[in-house]
Amino acid sequence: MQAKTLCFSFVAGLMLAMTKPAIAGVPEDVRKDFAHAVYHGSPELVHNRNPQPLLRAVIVLNVKLDDGDHWRAEVLRTNDEQPEMLARAMETVRRAPAIQLTEEAKAELRRNGLIEAWLFDNDGSFQVKTLAKAQRRTM
Repeated sequence: MQAKTLCFSFVAGLMLAMTKPAIAGVPEDVRKDFAHAVYHGSPELVHNRNPQPLLRAVIVLNVKLDDGDHWRAEVLRTNDEQPEMLARAMETVRRAPAIQLTEEAKAELRRNGLIEAWLFDNDGSFQVKTLAKAQRRTM
């Protein structure tokens, strides 16, 4: 009996190791499309350089679609000393244009949304984490 249990345990473990993990949430291409929409809606606020080593603020938002297919954001992390950066991040979400989405992606964005981080430099310009370049190193 013990050998049979050991054999079944081995086979079950082997089968688990061979399966692909389930990926939940919003697909990476939808994240990138949303990030590009943020850039398109607020081009004057986006910079195209490597973010500075010590950022002015990092704002993390859970971005969802409302029933009218407009972007809405909930704050997950903010910098209390930089309320204007939170306001700027929230505004860029509202200004982001609609993107092409499947009904499945829309349902996921309405239900759970996607998490995105705004990385602000001292001048108030930003990159979103999904599209951000690597931060500059200090010497």
